[in-house]
Amino acid sequence: MNDFENWARDFSRLLEDATRQTEVWAEETLQGVVDTADAIADELEKQLAPTLDQWANELNRSLEPLETALDQEAERFSEEFAEFVTPIVEPMAVALEAWIEAMAAPIASHVEPMVNDHPTCIGCKHYYGQPHGGNMLVCAMYPYGPEAESCPDWESHLPSS
Repeated sequence: MNDFENWARDFSRLLEDATRQTEVWAEETLQGVVDTADAIADELEKQLAPTLDQWANELNRSLEPLETALDQEAERFSEEFAEFVTPIVEPMAVALEAWIEAMAAPIASHVEPMVNDHPTCIGCKHYYGQPHGGNMLVCAMYPYGPEAESCPDWESHLPSS
């Protein structure tokens, strides 16, 4: 090998060593900065935590009267609203309940005919037996009841098994 090649090889090694040492120095310096920042953050937390807790407690104490006043005002509003709305809603609820009962009456109840009035209709699912205009409506097929002793359209109101 000639002198130039030796010199180039030595110079290359020198640059590699310098680069490696610079990397190590940069990593160590950066780790030192991170460790220092962590230590500062920990110390700040230790020093500031009691102060921040005290501020939070003072803020909560100062807001308690406002919270109490708001609760009282909300309760008063609720009572006044109920006083205002109840007279409006109660009659509507009563009327709705009456309407539902009237609409459900034919569905909810089965009326049995009196034995003396319409004995043929006893147990028939078509029996209605409600007065309309002063007249008793027996069923849709025979408004005044069947004339015969038996009804050709009679069906049991009980489910067949």
